[in-house]
Amino acid sequence: MSLTTSVLKFCGLAITFSALPSCGSKLIRLGDQTVADSAGGSAGGGAGTGGAAGNQMVVGPGGHGGAAGSNEPCLHRQVLASEVLWIGDSWITIPVNTQREVVRKLALEAKAIDDGDDYYSLAAPATNMAAIAKQYDTRESGATKVKVLLMDGGTWDPIAAQMAPGSSNATVAAAIDNSLRTFQLFLAKVASDGTVEHIVYFLVPELASIPGVATMRPRLQQACAESLVPCHFIDLQPYWQGHREYTAVDGIQASEAGATVIGNLIWATMQEHCIAQ
Repeated sequence: MSLTTSVLKFCGLAITFSALPSCGSKLIRLGDQTVADSAGGSAGGGAGTGGAAGNQMVVGPGGHGGAAGSNEPCLHRQVLASEVLWIGDSWITIPVNTQREVVRKLALEAKAIDDGDDYYSLAAPATNMAAIAKQYDTRESGATKVKVLLMDGGTWDPIAAQMAPGSSNATVAAAIDNSLRTFQLFLAKVASDGTVEHIVYFLVPELASIPGVATMRPRLQQACAESLVPCHFIDLQPYWQGHREYTAVDGIQASEAGATVIGNLIWATMQEHCIAQ
């Protein structure tokens, strides 16, 4: 099916995604996946139970942008473009910021931002969780306070550990533990600052070049669930199942098609929860 971004009328709902199955499919609420819905590997699902490749469908909110379970429209223009910040690693910057451009295009179409506006980004390649936390600190310490964080992160820590001379399984496991502790401390710091209203976090899929994703998933998801600031968790694993074309030829980044999927998922989550609409 086409990967072109479209807004379709389907079962009476506005859907901001393409390649969707029929009305009889299972509904996934974006950004609030349970462990059972998240990652076919965790829930024992393959193509038949995972996201885009199986019998589940990805839907956004109603046509007027109301929050999940509500007929009321989202409040409009409550968050400036400058108050939305991208932080993370190369899964935000490669390929050529496609994820960011997809979200920006959809925000413009929804009139959530104006022509010429864009969401600020400090994401950078090869960045561990501690450095990602500093990306946030850099922006938050300035005149513009952050209200919405769009982010990934944490998986570079075990990649770097695995590449280090004399690395072992224990080294990678320790890097995972440190990354998760840092993420928890980061969430606590964001809550204590008191300006961020929502965090949208996406976890990269399980790829051979990225060790520890399956181990990190439930712990990152739990940290999000326990966050005092609403943290909307998007697990890419179900959407990657059966779609080798979503991974770039280097085997470690999203392709153009995969980046488009990420952008659509992030915007649908923002719509679903009335984030910066």
